Amino acid sequence: MGNHHFEKWLYKTILGSLLVAGGIFFMYYSLSHLMRNDWILYGLICAVAVAVGVYLLSSGATNKVKSDMIKKQKFRQQSS
Repeated sequence: MGNHHFEKWLYKTILGSLLVAGGIFFMYYSLSHLMRNDWILYGLICAVAVAVGVYLLSSGATNKVKSDMIKKQKFRQQSS
């Protein structure tokens, strides 16, 4: 593994994907409880999970760009 940004990208992308998938799965679970009063809690948990997952995915994309820029800069310094 190259640098710190690559590791952060890897962890954030995996965690963000799991949170988004889990949030969508939890959404279906909350829809099955629509007739009861606790569906609001499940819907709130779903919304938070999806929002945090999307945030982590976008933050991971930023770290991927930083990692690629560092790799490109190191390559340019080595070739000079």
